[in-house]
Amino acid sequence: MKKWRCTVCNYIHEADAPPEKCPVCGADKSKFVEVSDQEAADIQAEKTEKQLERERAMVEKARQADPGQEKSGSPGKSSAASKQPARPSGWMEFANEQMIKHHAHPMSVHIPNGVLPVAVLFVLLAILFSAETIAAAAFYNSIVVLIAMPAVLYTGYNAWQRKFGGSLTPLFTAKITAAAVVTVTCLLVVLWYLFNPEILAGGAARQAGFVLLNLVMLAAAIVAGLIGGKLVFKD
Repeated sequence: MKKWRCTVCNYIHEADAPPEKCPVCGADKSKFVEVSDQEAADIQAEKTEKQLERERAMVEKARQADPGQEKSGSPGKSSAASKQPARPSGWMEFANEQMIKHHAHPMSVHIPNGVLPVAVLFVLLAILFSAETIAAAAFYNSIVVLIAMPAVLYTGYNAWQRKFGGSLTPLFTAKITAAAVVTVTCLLVVLWYLFNPEILAGGAARQAGFVLLNLVMLAAAIVAGLIGGKLVFKD
């Protein structure tokens, strides 16, 4: 029987054709690629037992929702799909589940996505017009982005673990890298301005370095947003 890998979450499907929709992450069948038995075994071997348990639970849930669906399996460390351990209870577990249910990550990421371009625009305008007030506005907007990032990172990590099984596919590697770049560059922008508030009125070389740092931050945010859109709209 053929084996198909979901390129979004690394779920392995065993059937003559890929499923119409990934039972784990919901990706369209176009996101599946055929892999060899050895490739499938290697992918499964890299997954943790927690990831495998989650996959089996999601597949079983999909089968119950569509009894006519062709049965498929993921070769893994355990085949006891019907013996799923209950998730640990507690307020943190409840909070994490609510974050997924109410789309906390897409909501939280709208804050930096909306404010960050304005901060970069203010940096450019401050240099163009030598305006200290606009430079200060850029600084305060960058602080807002920096304050929002912990919520963005945590809700993103929570969604990655619970919706996509924590699989480190190229898609998620790129998204995590972009988010890290945004966080680090934003911190550097704030610290640079904090310790050298005259940076935008300084020499051309320093101005160019500061602008470049802001542009890298903006580019990373765009990349993260693009990948997030692909995950949301499954294209």
